Amino acid sequence: MTNARVLLAIAAALSTSLLAALTGCASSEGPQPSAAPSADQQRQNQAQLATCMKSKGFTYHPVVSRPELPDAVKQEMSGEYPAMKAYRSKYGFGFAASTVYPNDGVGRMAALSLSGGNADDDPNGKVIAGLSKPQREAYFNTMDACTLEMINKATGKNLKSMEEVAKAQSAMVKQIISREIDGDPKLVELASAFADCLKGKGYRVTSQRPSQIVRSTEGPFMTEFGKLLGQKPTADQARPLLQREIKAALDDLECGKEFYAAYRPKANEVYDRAQLLPGLNMAAMTTEG
Repeated sequence: MTNARVLLAIAAALSTSLLAALTGCASSEGPQPSAAPSADQQRQNQAQLATCMKSKGFTYHPVVSRPELPDAVKQEMSGEYPAMKAYRSKYGFGFAASTVYPNDGVGRMAALSLSGGNADDDPNGKVIAGLSKPQREAYFNTMDACTLEMINKATGKNLKSMEEVAKAQSAMVKQIISREIDGDPKLVELASAFADCLKGKGYRVTSQRPSQIVRSTEGPFMTEFGKLLGQKPTADQARPLLQREIKAALDDLECGKEFYAAYRPKANEVYDRAQLLPGLNMAAMTTEG
């Protein structure tokens, strides 16, 4: 079964982020998300979710605040060269660092624990912990039903499942990325120069699209770390990968110095406007290709 703390974090985002992303005004360029919901709107949505859960016999404590990212992760996401260099000089792309520096909370795998929050301070986690396995399944099925009801009521849509909701949201975010990131002439120009530099250093560039080139150099390391992770490596076993990762991450940064300075602030704004939980990879939210 999926980690309950992660599911609760997703639920906290669903009643605010999905409502924000799916309640869009149609335009000639397609649907666009509304502005990020205010704290009052988030509280209202969470209160509705709690009320719905209560009416079906379950306890849910409204959650409004979003998890705070570590300062080092904020530096990597900033697009500022000195800050990104400081992060990458120690953590590379953040994959192997999850194992080498597990207590720093800045690696890619730390996103799950960050999303789940501190179990000791999570009242919903305590509720879940007190349920049997069948009760837990019923709890999350009810949460899905309540969230779906809220989304359909707010958007006027008739989505049948959370899978349909996810597809609708994904399609909308892809439209935004295609229009505002991959369609930005300045980013396209900078991405082309970025790609030429990487090729000159011997790196394979899988795509020159702005939303994709950020994953080009790190992709092989993500794959390699995924395989290594299955072996439950120790810090010493993961360290050689981290050293190679650091070199590649710094090469990537040197080539993409101007690109990242323009891309990261814009990408952060786009994803925040779509009200998706921030992360370094954003792989599931970028367009394919």
